[in-house]
Amino acid sequence: MANNLLTYSGITAKVKAMESNLFKSDDYNKICNLETIPEFINFLKANPSYAPIFSGIDEGALHRGEIEHLIVNSLYDSYSRIYRFCNQEQRHALTFLSFRFETNIIKYCLQHVFNNEYEYKGSNFDVFFCKRLKVSLEQLSTAKSIDEFINCLRNTEYYPILKAIQNTNNPTLFDYEMQLDIYYFTKVWKLKDKYLKGDSNKAYTEILGKKIDLLNVLWIYRSKKYYDIEPSKIYSYIIPISYKLKKKEITTYIESNTVEELVTFLNTSYYVRVNGITEITSFENLYKVLITKVYSTNKQKYPNSMAPVQNYLYLKELEIDKLTTVLECIRYKLQPNETLNYIQ
Repeated sequence: MANNLLTYSGITAKVKAMESNLFKSDDYNKICNLETIPEFINFLKANPSYAPIFSGIDEGALHRGEIEHLIVNSLYDSYSRIYRFCNQEQRHALTFLSFRFETNIIKYCLQHVFNNEYEYKGSNFDVFFCKRLKVSLEQLSTAKSIDEFINCLRNTEYYPILKAIQNTNNPTLFDYEMQLDIYYFTKVWKLKDKYLKGDSNKAYTEILGKKIDLLNVLWIYRSKKYYDIEPSKIYSYIIPISYKLKKKEITTYIESNTVEELVTFLNTSYYVRVNGITEITSFENLYKVLITKVYSTNKQKYPNSMAPVQNYLYLKELEIDKLTTVLECIRYKLQPNETLNYIQ
């Protein structure tokens, strides 16, 4: 225990200092009352996390996509600063996060290809972070068709996954994104025990396992609620790993005849029982609340591990999601109370 305390005291202190720069409720109230994009950028410039990224940039000359790109880059900048501070053992845990970020970036670039948008630049990402990636962002960001995009990944682990999807009947962006997610979660679940030991392994296993369970439930719900997808097709969107949920429970959820029947089954599930939830009103909100609780609980349960780092980077991702949402709300001139509702 004493050895763990010494090993992780430095990194936890650094992360605690970085966490102090995250926006608080009062900050979001102020942001939601901003009326223009330049005001929004100036507000970000006053925060230590965003000041270096927006330094020297003319707030009136940036395209919305460029602003969003710079905001997202704050996450990778935070990751890089933490990575440089870690020892070799601690970096193993961060490597799993870099896999996730890499998958997210591929999905982000794919969205631009499907939407015929080419104004973004891979070179704008944090330089140190880019060196950790196995894909060329410069190439991906110039691809103007799915054929070009997949060809850019020819010599990577992602090529056979995307090529297999391309060879199916009329694949959608959703199909590509889902299979990339499934590949990521399956990959890190196999690797975690090889590289992570002690409390860092326990904390990461709990976070990853519960996230997989809850994502599977969320995807089943969305498939039935919004897309009316047949059960046989839903199985192809499921991460083939179960943690607290049994495989037969997942099968029951998929084979449920209606959304109402699915909700009835879920009301007796592990996550609902353990967390004292009396009524499910929004699956999206339920997922966010429960995942946030997992990260927070692990931070307290395993203080001398990488759990505090993982919690910080998760909170940073939430912050970026909120900021990009506010950016859109300002663009469409929504009222402050409407904007606040979107990010709560």
